Amino acid sequence: MSDSLSTISEKAGMPPGSLVHVGNTLEEESRISVIDYNKEKIQEQQIQSIDQTLGFTEKDTVTWVNIEGLKNVNIIESVGRLFSIHPLVLEDILNTHQRPKFEEYDDHLYIVLKSLSLENEEFKVNYEQVSILVLNNLVLTFKEKQDDLFLPLRQRLQNSKGRFRNEGSDYLTYAIIDTIVDQNFFLLDSLDDILDSLEKELLNDPTPKTLASIQRVKRELINIKRSISPLRELLTAILRSESTLIKEKTHIYFRDIYDHILSITDAIESDRDMLSALLDIYLSITSNKMNQVMKILTIFASIFIPLTFIAGIYGMNFEYMPELKWKWAYPTLWAAFIAIPVILAIYFRRKKWL
Repeated sequence: MSDSLSTISEKAGMPPGSLVHVGNTLEEESRISVIDYNKEKIQEQQIQSIDQTLGFTEKDTVTWVNIEGLKNVNIIESVGRLFSIHPLVLEDILNTHQRPKFEEYDDHLYIVLKSLSLENEEFKVNYEQVSILVLNNLVLTFKEKQDDLFLPLRQRLQNSKGRFRNEGSDYLTYAIIDTIVDQNFFLLDSLDDILDSLEKELLNDPTPKTLASIQRVKRELINIKRSISPLRELLTAILRSESTLIKEKTHIYFRDIYDHILSITDAIESDRDMLSALLDIYLSITSNKMNQVMKILTIFASIFIPLTFIAGIYGMNFEYMPELKWKWAYPTLWAAFIAIPVILAIYFRRKKWL
């Protein structure tokens, strides 16, 4: 079965545990890679079928199976069959609209979280769901696409001669989550640069495009917060777990991730406040510009009102207007036309209205 649905609403009416991929299809073909290691040796290879992992799990090693691409539902079914995974967990793995969470079962743990990466300089963020199954000396990760997210972690495993290769699946789980969470620091650095650029643009020459950029970044920040905020609850649940799959000595590392999440959350709140301030500044600048325009128009109107009044009086067609017969009436009127604007302009300048 390889059916794929784009939205969760399309799955309405199906029985619980129905294995259907829900979300955008980021990879047409699935890739399965295995890293099997202990303190003496490490082996990394790609395999064609989940059944091949049995040859690794029977040894006294830690095995990490990474599955990239979720469209092939048969692979997920095989995982459930081989390792006795609850059907609802398998369903959640295939539903890429999951909220980050931690679930504890008798012989395995299920963790799901979002990996965030920056697509371009205009701050478009890619969201990828990463699901983690933790068993005794076995960790399975499920990703939506093939990328280099875990490349630093694989290199670290290859080069490690110390703690990493001596620890169990709980420490590997910590390292995977830590890698995903630390991606957010790079994202926030890029966000800070964009906010600085928006602030400079705002203070120099704001345009409607500036407002559109502020709104776009603000909307993206809301999505980022929606993906990161639940991680505090997730880590708290892990630290409170009494599962034997997470050793007590590994808790200190999960607490370190929790501290990172607090820092990231605080940074997001600060950036959100900054965006709100930038929006207020834009509205204030726009309002001030409008006030300046209205001020100039009002001054011009104030200058021309008396001139219009005079012109209106002498534009009337009354027969008996004695001053129309005066010799110096026309030059006098022009003198008044010139003097009145000059006097008003001097007055406005002294009042600092100009």
